[in-house]
Amino acid sequence: MAVLMSFIPGMGSEVNMLKWRATFLTLAGLGLAILMACSGSSSGGGSGTVPSGSMNVHLVDGPISDYQEINVNIQSVQINSNGTWITLGTPNKTLNLLTLVGGVSETLASGATLPAGHYDQMRLVLGSDNTVKLADGSVQPLKVPSGMQSGIKLIVNFDVAPGTTKDVWIDFDAAHSVQVVQAGMSGQYLLRPTIWAFDKLATGSIQGTLTDSATSAGLPGALVYAEVLDGSGNARIARSTVTDANGAYTLDLLPTGATYFVVSQPLTGTDTPKAYDAKASDGFALSEATPTFTYSAAFTANATTGGVSGGLTPVATSSQSDRVNLFQSLTTSSGSHLFLVRTTMATVGTSTETYSFTTVPAGSYSLQAVRSTLNGDGSTTTTTSTVQTGTVAGGATATVNLTL
Repeated sequence: MAVLMSFIPGMGSEVNMLKWRATFLTLAGLGLAILMACSGSSSGGGSGTVPSGSMNVHLVDGPISDYQEINVNIQSVQINSNGTWITLGTPNKTLNLLTLVGGVSETLASGATLPAGHYDQMRLVLGSDNTVKLADGSVQPLKVPSGMQSGIKLIVNFDVAPGTTKDVWIDFDAAHSVQVVQAGMSGQYLLRPTIWAFDKLATGSIQGTLTDSATSAGLPGALVYAEVLDGSGNARIARSTVTDANGAYTLDLLPTGATYFVVSQPLTGTDTPKAYDAKASDGFALSEATPTFTYSAAFTANATTGGVSGGLTPVATSSQSDRVNLFQSLTTSSGSHLFLVRTTMATVGTSTETYSFTTVPAGSYSLQAVRSTLNGDGSTTTTTSTVQTGTVAGGATATVNLTL
């Protein structure tokens, strides 16, 4: 214990000197008493010891088809304890997010000690060595906004009990994290992170196989979403994955206590993509008692495809990024709901902003833009456009403009 005395008046007076000595002896006695009380506590959780636990942190990602690689340099992972940032791990390495799919993960921290208690905020501190590898094989810098120099902040809800180890999984959603901003004839690639964190012990999974209804063959490379509906019936993607070579998929790290719908509008092949009509499962209520479910489905190919594209206004600023969601009304046992069947990041030009969906099965759709604004404190504010409708016809591209 240290006692800080910044100034003692009257040091030249003998009476005051005696008063000062008495004060000093009183403070010294108080300090000794406190020290003796502290020394009497034990490491077993006495009154002078803060109980501790430990934490493992792992990184995973969802699928994306626009890039060959998305390389992000992660310097450290930290967690906030009563206003103080605790470093859990310092991987200091560049990771290709697109390798962290299909059950593959990267450990960012292992067995990190931290005070037991409740935590509501984490952050990833990034370095400067961030790049994207495009479909043509060229590599471009991936710029991190200045507002994220202190780290990418994540809102979490974890309780670490004394003497236990918490397993945390961070989902870095690459599909919604890279925005193209055109500057002249070349594009700048900006990192606009979309990240969630999960407590492994409080999650479940849904798995199954997607097949062609005509041939019973598995559908490889198909995007599969786990979606939830809010109180107003609006759908949101909770997790995404892609089917393997046999059409099998696993949607893991789904927090229990929620109902999930499995949604897919398969698009297979690259040179000549083959499109299938979308389907949604009935809702699966994941709980601690029933954390896993199986859902397999056969899809019908649709040779009549078109597209939908349009503009966004006003154009996003340097601190903003936009994505556009394509919805379709799909029937489940609980009724018909607008589910997301495709999603894409908008492209910002010198004076315009556009989006585009191609090889879309003919039918009626709804579209909505979602704008994320990076605030000065590193937090993000989200706004949405009014939902607009459009009809996709074979061999044609419908135009649907969106206003934020």
